[in-house]
Amino acid sequence: MYGRIDGSSDIHYQGGVAEQTETDAGSEGFANMFARMRLAGLDSSGSSSSAATQAYSLCSEPPVVEIDRSSFRREVRQFHGDNIMHIADNPQEYSDFVSSRASRTADVAKQYGMRRDTEHARYFSYQLGNQSAGLLRTEGGFRMTEFESENWRQQFPGRTEITSIVDLQVAHPLVENAGDILLEHQLRMDGERPLLNWRAANPEARARAAQLGFVEVDDGDMVLDPTQHPEKWTKNSVGEWQRADKPPLYLCKTGYSESSDTESAPSSPRYSYEDDFM
Repeated sequence: MYGRIDGSSDIHYQGGVAEQTETDAGSEGFANMFARMRLAGLDSSGSSSSAATQAYSLCSEPPVVEIDRSSFRREVRQFHGDNIMHIADNPQEYSDFVSSRASRTADVAKQYGMRRDTEHARYFSYQLGNQSAGLLRTEGGFRMTEFESENWRQQFPGRTEITSIVDLQVAHPLVENAGDILLEHQLRMDGERPLLNWRAANPEARARAAQLGFVEVDDGDMVLDPTQHPEKWTKNSVGEWQRADKPPLYLCKTGYSESSDTESAPSSPRYSYEDDFM
């Protein structure tokens, strides 16, 4: 029961990236900025494909893929690597908010990215082309009698099992809603009646989790039952869990465009994010 989630989420987000859209990370401004940071043209080893930049669009399915342990450990290093630290160290370019977001992401990735996982651990990546925009590590569930307090009996009557633990989650500070989308993916993985457990790595993450319906059952231990929060969580047309206040569209990489297309990215964009679990 030691899930760690960074505090890149914030309850003060409004509008979309540069207020261009209300969809999940779905604006041309975001794509330009993502490319300008050279993230769209970098593979996991850091090599650049400068001839073209990846084009983005909105898709009906989130580009979340399962990866193996070695891939996860390789990718998590990117979240406290040079690109993230560049954002953290340059608030004059990205704003104080975004730089603070990047700093928290780097801290959590560095502190909790490497650990002795159990055989039940699973790993997922929000994949934009060859670049991970967010990572999720989960562990198997457990009996709720393992909690120190008995609060869960009143909070979740009739439930006795946690379905999974969100053990670690990090997202790129420029990718709107990546953390929320990874959480949504885990709810879908856990089926009809999921019950997720995690521990926030910082107060910002704890506040965002509470907004999404997590409640504290122990000191630091939070649990989400989406069936208790129909105003926050609903089911889509095929019976999958989905955030109730968001359109079912997700940023995905669809192809390539000429690199000159990225030159129109503003040098000092104004970030005004909606909200994000990360």
